[in-house]
Amino acid sequence: MRPGRITAAMLLAASTVVAQEDLFERVELRLTSSRPDGSVVVDRGGRDLLQPGDRVVFTPRSGPTVQGTVVEVDDRTARVELADRNTVLPIGTRGHFQLPKARRSQAPATVPLPPPAAPVAPVEEEWRPGMPLLGTTRPPRPADRRLRVDGRVYAAADIVRTLDTWTQSFARGGVDMDVGNVDGDGGTLRFHGEFVWATETSANTGADLNLYVLSYERGGTRDAPLHWQVGRFLPRDMPEFGLLDGVAVALRREGGDRLGVSVGWLPELDEDLESLADLQLAAWYVWNDDVGERLSFALGYQKSWHRWEADRDLVVARLRYLPVDGWDLAGSIWVDFYNGRDQRKDETFGITRANLVTSRRWEGSGGLSLAYDHEEYPETLRDELQQTLLPATLAEAHQDRLSLSAWWHSDPGTRWFTRCTGWVDEEREGGAGELGVQKDGLFGQRARTGLAGFVVQGLAMSQVGVRVEHGAPFAGGRLDALYELGFVHHEGFPADRDDLLQHRLGLLFAGDVGGGWDGQLRVDATLWDEELSLALGIFLQRHF
Repeated sequence: MRPGRITAAMLLAASTVVAQEDLFERVELRLTSSRPDGSVVVDRGGRDLLQPGDRVVFTPRSGPTVQGTVVEVDDRTARVELADRNTVLPIGTRGHFQLPKARRSQAPATVPLPPPAAPVAPVEEEWRPGMPLLGTTRPPRPADRRLRVDGRVYAAADIVRTLDTWTQSFARGGVDMDVGNVDGDGGTLRFHGEFVWATETSANTGADLNLYVLSYERGGTRDAPLHWQVGRFLPRDMPEFGLLDGVAVALRREGGDRLGVSVGWLPELDEDLESLADLQLAAWYVWNDDVGERLSFALGYQKSWHRWEADRDLVVARLRYLPVDGWDLAGSIWVDFYNGRDQRKDETFGITRANLVTSRRWEGSGGLSLAYDHEEYPETLRDELQQTLLPATLAEAHQDRLSLSAWWHSDPGTRWFTRCTGWVDEEREGGAGELGVQKDGLFGQRARTGLAGFVVQGLAMSQVGVRVEHGAPFAGGRLDALYELGFVHHEGFPADRDDLLQHRLGLLFAGDVGGGWDGQLRVDATLWDEELSLALGIFLQRHF
């Protein structure tokens, strides 16, 4: 083979490696509100190159990750439909999506991009035998970049009236921020603190200063493969193991695989976040098919002790497949092992959680999503539920849920959709179904109007109804409205009160309120004959 061909082959191989490395960019985001229809709003949008169909992964502090799909994008925000519409995520929950770097290079000049880092002079030296043929110029490393502060300040309040009480009302405000290259050596300082006034698990109303994240981390790149993080944080590789007060260390291999361990305490997931009662030791391995992490598998083990008494033995396996085009796949399984010390679990092991989500989107025509979830209670000395369970409930309680969602476009502005869900637990079974249509531009530019009929069979009630939705630009922002009319039957109620006519009205206004602040105003009211439940909420945040 001629030298020229050898050189070309080596250049092609090198460029292929670079292309694989640059396939995706992880972009962090946060949940800012929940819409009346059960979808959620995140603080990334068109200016961040988010697009409908992108997959979003939320990592709540409680541990299990939650999958979602972007269905609507504005300049600053985006609406995400969760794979399980019954999942409730707290405001401020962190997440991320994988941004194809090719999309950034194709972005039109009118889309504002994040400000670039200060220019750094490339490091070059004369070529010598044995050095890469592509030259010695390298991109700036974390330690070469300028100090960068990225985050937000926010305030929120909800006034909630239900069953003639106001106990669900709350007010909160906080700071959520990351400081990159805080020490000049490439380290990142992360902080999230919040003031909360709310009804506590003790049923008393109180004010708390909560520290959710305060950590320092470094490494985890090709230049610095050893990653470590210390403080209070959610482990990057295995968020399923929950919030940790301690240290995590992981080694990144050349192909993107990571091997890690962590040690520390698990804070109680209540309003006080007290720690030092539950010690844990964990280890994990994350395998990636390539450095783009389009196909990834993780396996981890966590051992915990409650007040120095052996408690939980947990194994978590996680799978994610994110092709450029084709079926997405994400799933996880949690297995608790019981070794004879557990008095109310007679099996050797139990599948505490299992979930699987797969979806496919056909550009311009429609999509399909299928989700399965299983959940049961583990036996632990640590009281994660803040309540005492009866032995029979702990041993037998479980729920399995299967959901199917499909949508298709009869024309570019018309979207038909259907959702079906079935569930079964230790005592009963039920489900829900919905069929509807959404039309773009029916009552104005950038407006979307929807109509759907639904039926629900719950634990102790059934409902059949119709829903009307409309969203459009309004007063410098966007206003989304929802109205539901439902006929509800309650089982076990007296005959004169078992059938009710239910009206529900939901409003959400989101927009720029000036001075760099984004604002959201939410109204959610439900009227059962003469009983009224009402929630008024406001949310303000400013990114910096």
